Amino acid sequence: MDLDARYSRRDFVAMTAGLAAMGLTTSLTPDLLHAQAGSDLKGVTIVYWNMIGVQNPIVKRLSASIVKAFEQRTGAKVKTTWDTYGSIIGPKYRTNFIAGITPTVFDGSNRWSGQLRSFLRPMNDFIADLDPETHAGMAWLLPLVEQQNRGYPDADQIYDLPFTLIPQAPFVTRLDHWEQAGLDFDSNWPIRDTEHLVELLTALQSVTEYPYEVYGKIWDAGDTQLNGWVRSLDIPNSDFINDDWSRSNCDTDAWVTAVQFYIDLYRKYGFSSPNTPQSTDEAAVEQLIRGQKSLVHADILNRGTILRRLRRGIEDGIIQWGPHCPMAGGTTGSTAFLSMSSFSIARQEGPDAAIKEAAAWEFIKEWLLPENQIALAKSCGLCARRDLWEGLKGAPDRYIEAVISMLDNPGVWSNHVRSVDIQYNLFAPHIQQAMQGNDVASELRAYAAEVNKIL
Repeated sequence: MDLDARYSRRDFVAMTAGLAAMGLTTSLTPDLLHAQAGSDLKGVTIVYWNMIGVQNPIVKRLSASIVKAFEQRTGAKVKTTWDTYGSIIGPKYRTNFIAGITPTVFDGSNRWSGQLRSFLRPMNDFIADLDPETHAGMAWLLPLVEQQNRGYPDADQIYDLPFTLIPQAPFVTRLDHWEQAGLDFDSNWPIRDTEHLVELLTALQSVTEYPYEVYGKIWDAGDTQLNGWVRSLDIPNSDFINDDWSRSNCDTDAWVTAVQFYIDLYRKYGFSSPNTPQSTDEAAVEQLIRGQKSLVHADILNRGTILRRLRRGIEDGIIQWGPHCPMAGGTTGSTAFLSMSSFSIARQEGPDAAIKEAAAWEFIKEWLLPENQIALAKSCGLCARRDLWEGLKGAPDRYIEAVISMLDNPGVWSNHVRSVDIQYNLFAPHIQQAMQGNDVASELRAYAAEVNKIL
């Protein structure tokens, strides 16, 4: 959908004013909006498939604002499709790419793009020409991208450039529930380990019947709190597949121990709701906002929802974020997997291929501007530019401090061509079976055997 067909100039004025009222200011300034559009790329049209906007309405508005700023600055036109993560997790994107239906640029998670790698343009030459300040702020991420793609012969080629980061997955809690439960927050935060977690949730059950949630839904079972517990016990085997992409790690002792605890939080302790086999972190955040949950793991992507729905709770410090805790006996500081929202450029064909690819890169650079990185970090994840982190500290809910503390030794998931099947489609049904009472070790062995067969 062309943005101009969806938003009038008046809409953009209202949008920027509304975002500014929440402390979110993008590169679309009033002066730029009302100025004559630039001419460097006038006559060039690029197609953009946006996925990050699905997370919450604030992020969608930010996306529209950044796209408009790029159009005004360069004179290019952007045809935007508002897509969903299901489009790349499912068959839609690969089917379209094979059929020749491709965007110029799209955003997604760079652990899902392996299936499209042959259609993408490496960006190393573009990255080398970034201005020194932006390049310095981004450089720390490039080895992690290479690590994620280590199974490919061209792993040193960057096909996916991160622009926001999602350390998965910090705690978010309500201090008013702690007060009602008679818990002292300062002496119990951050949560030390899983034994401490059980102790706190037992007390919080006096406030709400199901104070916590573990996630069984296909998208969240494989990428939220569970993986951090595995990593705290066994870093080398914490990814779904091993370093050379030849076998599954998920039948190891660390996986059995962590998954058993995950299931116990639901079945043994009763901290999680009857909807657990189909639950998601987005739904849990909504319940937290309504006071039906006390403490949940949630991707920082959900902060925009809390900012929109419970802004006063953030401003008053009722909402607090904290780092993932290790398993009892596990290692503190190694409990995060780092998901990266990234941009990819599809290889273009025809006489205008070079200018379209160059325009796509200029578009990506718009998202890396300090003001846009800061706005995104306040609503949908930590920004990729490390040089901007210090200035983000000090919010009452301490969301930045929480996620930064999770990045001392982060893991990254492999971007195998079948990563979607490995992490989601094959994994979740076995977790759901365990949630129904099946033996955890047996389910993990069966899952590992399925993965080994496709590897």
